[in-house]
Amino acid sequence: MTPEQVAQIPMRVADRLIEQLAPGGWRPHGFAPDDEVAFVREPVHGVVFHFGVNLAGGDGVSLSSSVGVEHAGAAELQRQLFGDTGTVCQVGASMINLVHDAEPSKVTPFRWWVASPEQVDEAVAQVVADLMTYGEPFLVGNQTLPKVIETLVGRPKSQVEYGTLAVCLAVSGDLPGARAMLAKFGAVRPVFAGDTTETFVHNFTERFGD
Repeated sequence: MTPEQVAQIPMRVADRLIEQLAPGGWRPHGFAPDDEVAFVREPVHGVVFHFGVNLAGGDGVSLSSSVGVEHAGAAELQRQLFGDTGTVCQVGASMINLVHDAEPSKVTPFRWWVASPEQVDEAVAQVVADLMTYGEPFLVGNQTLPKVIETLVGRPKSQVEYGTLAVCLAVSGDLPGARAMLAKFGAVRPVFAGDTTETFVHNFTERFGD
């Protein structure tokens, strides 16, 4: 495949996804040809569904994707406590994990592979079908904050999950539970760079007390 053909793939993928996702209420949210194309949908006020599809690759591109759920109240609090301004999803999942959890035999290295512009339509159709089959149940299942908390409690946890749980529990009014998660956030192996851990713990304590 020539460099010119490779360069055509991201734009063609984005165009096809926009066409096929628009009827379901998804709208474009970001496009970086060497990174990903992103979409959002707001099923109810204060909740945003996120869907991102990989566009990075060399001689070919795997259109691997991920989904996430952003609850506006929790997201805003997380940004304040972390001193950040970016998008914050409280819970998310890769499509490959969702497919594997449901039907392990369907996970192959070439499920979403694109090696030429002519393969885009078929690969995008598979991406959209998987979003409908495996992504939508995950998104809808985490549409409320109690369900997000339930999902996170059932997962293996790092600082990311403990910090998110602390925020979600605080927003839902369970301050003892939130403080317990904050303690675990500060005790486990750090995954955030710099002084992010200290900033979050300080800001949380200032806001909600010890």
